[in-house]
Amino acid sequence: MEDKKEDWGNAEKWLAELIQQSRTNAKRWFVAWVVTLVALIGTNAYWIYVFQSYEYVSQYSDGINSINSGTQGDIVNEPKGEDKEER
Repeated sequence: MEDKKEDWGNAEKWLAELIQQSRTNAKRWFVAWVVTLVALIGTNAYWIYVFQSYEYVSQYSDGINSINSGTQGDIVNEPKGEDKEER
């Protein structure tokens, strides 16, 4: 009879260790999942920012390219400013 009690005692210890290890592993995987989710959201936000700040090039029907950069300049596309002389 004592052998049976020891076997169940060992089984209970083994199950308790198994449950504790499972909890530890679950916490680790959850942290890894959260880090991956944050990285995914961060990289997507970065790419959205980059694509929104991209200078788009368009072409007129006569084949002339136009860059919409928000900065207007002269023929060589140098911005006019107070320190630049007008040509």
